[in-house]
Amino acid sequence: MMNWFTPIDNFGFLFMGTVNTFWITVVSFVLSFLFGSLLATARYYKNIKSTYTLSTIYVEVIRNTPVLVQIYLIYFGLAEFGIHLIAVVAGILALAINNAAYLSEIIRAGIVAVQNGQWEAASTLGLSTWQILYRVIFPQAIRNTFPAIANQFIAIIYGTSLLSVLDVRELMDRANILNSQTFQSMPIFVFVTLLYYVVSIFVSFFLKWVNRRYFPSVQKG
Repeated sequence: MMNWFTPIDNFGFLFMGTVNTFWITVVSFVLSFLFGSLLATARYYKNIKSTYTLSTIYVEVIRNTPVLVQIYLIYFGLAEFGIHLIAVVAGILALAINNAAYLSEIIRAGIVAVQNGQWEAASTLGLSTWQILYRVIFPQAIRNTFPAIANQFIAIIYGTSLLSVLDVRELMDRANILNSQTFQSMPIFVFVTLLYYVVSIFVSFFLKWVNRRYFPSVQKG
């Protein structure tokens, strides 16, 4: 018999999983954003063949393979070479590596969208190529692509549920533990679905506020 109060009675246990899900998302996003920015730069400068080729191969491989396989490769594969990562570190690295590929394409598109006149105007000020890119062009690229970047942040929230396969104590893993103890699958996973929904809606509204506050010219996202 289903007991719909089971998840409510264990709200504290599930809430801590939600907290873990959130901080894992934030750390994974920061790492993926930094790495993705480097990849975007390498992909933008096609004249530097070595970095362009390597970054292109990386992006294509990551985007065309399952993230779950990548998680296993990081956690179990590296262990074969004597690199033993704790589960949460392996999970964060896997999410960062995966999402960096997607963010790199978003950021690169933003860089390409910046008008050539911006480059020319910055050049007249005597700035180097790298100074122009990261002080002038890059901020505008982020401004142009912020809604897509925000969507990627939310995608990472959902992606953290895959870390339950490594027994990382995020929301999905705690739901599985509670289910194994109570056998109340429907009430638990319906409640967990609602938690994911509430978190994603809250984050979405916050990011939309950031969009309106700091990027007023970007109307949608």
